[in-house]
Amino acid sequence: MTLDKRKGSIMKRTKRLNRKKRCILIVAGVSLLLFTVYLGIAVYFGGRFLYGTFVNGKDVSCKTAEEVESMIASEVDGYEIKIVPREGEEEWLAGEDVALKTVFDGTLQRQLAQQSGFAWPAALFRTSTIQVETMVDYSQEKMEEAARKLDVLDEANMRKPLDATISEYTGKEGYKILPEEKGTVVNEKKFIKALGKAIRNLDSSFSMEDAKCYKKPKYTKKSKELKKQVKTMNQYAKASITYDFGDSQEVLDGETIHQWISVDGQRNVSVSEEKIREYVSFLAETYNTAGKSKSLESSYGTEVTVSGGDYGWIIDQEQEVAALSGHIQNGESLTKEPAYAQTANSRGGNDYGDTYVEVNLTAQHLFYYKNGALVVESDFVSGNEAKGWSTPAGAFGLYYKQRDKTLRGEDYATPVSFWMPFNGGVGFHDATWRNSFGGSYYKRNGSHGCVNLPYNVAKTLYENIEAGCAVLVYKTPTDSAAAQEQARQEEQAQREAQERAKQEAQAQAAAVIQLIDALGEVTLDSRDAVANARNQFEALSGEAKALVSNYGALEAAELRIAQLDAEAAAAQQAQEEAQPVIDAINQFAGQEVTLDMKGAVESARAQYNQLSDAAKAKVSNYGALEAAEAQIRELESRPEEGDSPEA
Repeated sequence: MTLDKRKGSIMKRTKRLNRKKRCILIVAGVSLLLFTVYLGIAVYFGGRFLYGTFVNGKDVSCKTAEEVESMIASEVDGYEIKIVPREGEEEWLAGEDVALKTVFDGTLQRQLAQQSGFAWPAALFRTSTIQVETMVDYSQEKMEEAARKLDVLDEANMRKPLDATISEYTGKEGYKILPEEKGTVVNEKKFIKALGKAIRNLDSSFSMEDAKCYKKPKYTKKSKELKKQVKTMNQYAKASITYDFGDSQEVLDGETIHQWISVDGQRNVSVSEEKIREYVSFLAETYNTAGKSKSLESSYGTEVTVSGGDYGWIIDQEQEVAALSGHIQNGESLTKEPAYAQTANSRGGNDYGDTYVEVNLTAQHLFYYKNGALVVESDFVSGNEAKGWSTPAGAFGLYYKQRDKTLRGEDYATPVSFWMPFNGGVGFHDATWRNSFGGSYYKRNGSHGCVNLPYNVAKTLYENIEAGCAVLVYKTPTDSAAAQEQARQEEQAQREAQERAKQEAQAQAAAVIQLIDALGEVTLDSRDAVANARNQFEALSGEAKALVSNYGALEAAELRIAQLDAEAAAAQQAQEEAQPVIDAINQFAGQEVTLDMKGAVESARAQYNQLSDAAKAKVSNYGALEAAEAQIRELESRPEEGDSPEA
């Protein structure tokens, strides 16, 4: 390396070293300056409160303890505090009313001494709160004396707080919580304590509401106890139970249930079991039919009253009380029958329905009706009247039926083929040892109480009757027995005549049914057949007409004939409307079309366009019109003689 190169390299290194030194010196200078500033501010805060320092809620940033004391002392002079009640006008207390004075015990100085001035940068980003118990003080006695003179502590001005309550029941809304009333009764002890704290803080205003100086109601609209109570009460009251008794109903809903709801001192909700029992008892008294007299339109054409016996509906009150209580507590809405201890055949009209055995003890004759139809009737022999074994009258239910039973008593053991008891040991059975039934045998030669029947009658009854069937046993005045028997025979003759008339009506109706079935698919050619079927139907009696099961098909056929007539008339009208257009088209159809025919073609088109859609469909030569129009257009598009094709 040459000398010049060496000198150049040395100079470059020297320059780099000089720049580095300058940078170091600048950084050192700035750091020294910042440290000096930091140190100076730290020294400043050595005797002053840091930024963001609050003493008893007052900003004392950058103040000495003496300056804070001076600031507080100045606030004490002329101090007043505004007392803001929940209701009514604001009131004031002055510092002199409570002998307000400053009391400095060195606490501020001690707090300041504990502060590190070197922590001032951190104070820029946080708040420091100091609570000094005593900087000002007052006379507790004078403060209480002055406070008691305030209107807010005058009991005459106070309203007692009222608890939130449950409203009366309404069908639209049920129950709801009525809000509490806060009132204005002041908790004096709490008020004086909170007011004293505000005075010590030199607050300018004191809100009694915010300080919670008022006595509270025990229950508010947000109280869990009330919410639970109203929810339970509404659940009970929303229940709706409809009891179905066939031709009548009883509806139990909130309008009644709410009167049964009660609440104890712990706000527990319950439904009165006593009221539920009373209601179920009312249902039983109203709708139980067992033991009640029953009206019977007898087979002799007279109305009789059947008294006594145990047949009929009986509500199981204990079971229904438990069920109803559950329905209400679950808030259910349903339609139901009550729980029954005993049922009968019917809920509408007479409870025995149309299936029952009618037993006339006076006439010694019975009838068994099943679903309204007479199955069997017969004379019988009932209990021996002379020996006091008369068959009891009343309404009973058949217990069961049994084959080949031996009936036993004190002095007899009698085997029977068909046994059907309905009242204790009294029942129907066959009596093959008897040659005659009916008449007055029962008076001295009757049974031990059972109803003795001819074998075939007992067999028929056994084969058709079921357990639970009503057995209606009654007596009629003796002098009317003959009249009743005659009436029965007349009714029997009337029934036979009605049956013959019914069969004749069925035969007549069958002939008309066959005529209607033979109509098949209806066309205009069917007109005479439909008219004949109608005439034959109209000739029937009212009873026979009711038996024509396919009468609807006859009406449909008549309607179809009318529709076909209307369609034919419409087609004829459309044809008549279309004919002039057809004739107009025929004038040029099949001819060589020239431009001279343009007027005729256009006239035919105009006439066609004015036709209805039905008439247009009848224009059978419409294609000739379209062809003629196409030829006219082609002729008009050809160039005239002598014209150049490119002209």
